[in-house]
Amino acid sequence: MTLKKELNRRILLVDDEPKILEELKKVLAPNEIVGQKLKELEGRLFGQSVQTGTAKRTYQIHCCHQGDEAIEAVQQALDNEQPFAVAFLDVRMPPGPDGVWTAEHIRKIDPNVQIVMMTGYSDFDISEIARRVPPEDKLLYVQKPLHSQEIRQFALALTAKWQSDYLLGVQNEHLVEMNKKLTEHDRMKSEFVMTVSHELRTPLTIFKNILSNAMAGVMGKIPLKLQQNLEMADEAIDRLATIIDDFLDVSKLEVGKMKLYPEALCLQQVIYEIVKMIRFVAEKKEIKLDMVLPINYLYIRADYDKIVRVINNLIENAVKYVPEKTGIIIVRAEEADQQVIISVEDNGPGIHGNDKEKVFDKFVQVEKHIGPGKHGTGLGLAICKDLVHLHGGRIWIEDNDNGGAIFKILLSKHTPQETETGETEPAEQIASA
Repeated sequence: MTLKKELNRRILLVDDEPKILEELKKVLAPNEIVGQKLKELEGRLFGQSVQTGTAKRTYQIHCCHQGDEAIEAVQQALDNEQPFAVAFLDVRMPPGPDGVWTAEHIRKIDPNVQIVMMTGYSDFDISEIARRVPPEDKLLYVQKPLHSQEIRQFALALTAKWQSDYLLGVQNEHLVEMNKKLTEHDRMKSEFVMTVSHELRTPLTIFKNILSNAMAGVMGKIPLKLQQNLEMADEAIDRLATIIDDFLDVSKLEVGKMKLYPEALCLQQVIYEIVKMIRFVAEKKEIKLDMVLPINYLYIRADYDKIVRVINNLIENAVKYVPEKTGIIIVRAEEADQQVIISVEDNGPGIHGNDKEKVFDKFVQVEKHIGPGKHGTGLGLAICKDLVHLHGGRIWIEDNDNGGAIFKILLSKHTPQETETGETEPAEQIASA
């Protein structure tokens, strides 16, 4: 769509009566020479100065006597990239097709033209015209006779509306094109990050193995100072590997390449295993880590590794941000109709206001919540949100009445077949562990 900087003043007049066409033309396109002479005479009589451009607003008029002729004119105008802004159509135009039929075909050729239906009769159903010539915001229905001022107002308002709609269309086309480019750019970025992440994992694994062997004494006894340096390097490699994994997962999620391998999972067993793995970190900081789980088995159908990662991330965040020695973290699971809710509750600094939504955005770390020490990439909660959504669930934050935050995950409850359930610890034992 080529941008038109000037207002489109092209108007199509269609009526089988030549006198009506002539009158409409006089109103919308008065003789400019006569108009200028009247201005000059007015200036001489009343002493007013005459300025160029003060003549009455005029339009470029094209007249047709029949519907077929009008349809051809609209097509020709589009071919010449000079579309009509407004079309005034008489409803009755014997012996040819009526104005409604003409309007239908004009609309198919040019969806943007503003159409005004004119008639001196009242036997046409307005609702039928609206149905046959949509959209209604580009269609008007008026009764004859029309006053000259009324015609000029229609022309002024509808040409301005055509221009507004046109500019909006140009802007939308531009936005669609920009969105396509941005989407492609984003896809290429994600593909690039995936490739780089894969390439980095191999040398990191090699470095990790070398360091592990060295620290284990496989290559001989090493001095204490070197041992400490190797341990620092090993810790840094672990952190870098985590960052790479985060970028790889985000890229997979963005391009839709993250695959799920769902299975029937006992929710109590999953939570128990996660808490068991992370409890020593909490105990080291003298943080109380408890579970509140129902006695009856609760099952979900999910990818084990992905769900473990989500819940583990929430618990690790809580361990990181609650106060040492007085910190309390409670992991809950409960049934809600055909769904289950997993909650990780803490007494940390809490997350307030708009920050509740921000923490799930990529590369965002809320200052009040991140605390001192080492920080991650700001991708952890964003990945959690995407993984939960991938399972058809929802994740959100609520305020803890005792201070702190409660992260909640809502997932569909699953009723497994007998062949799906494996051996697991009794629910009573897990709930009380």
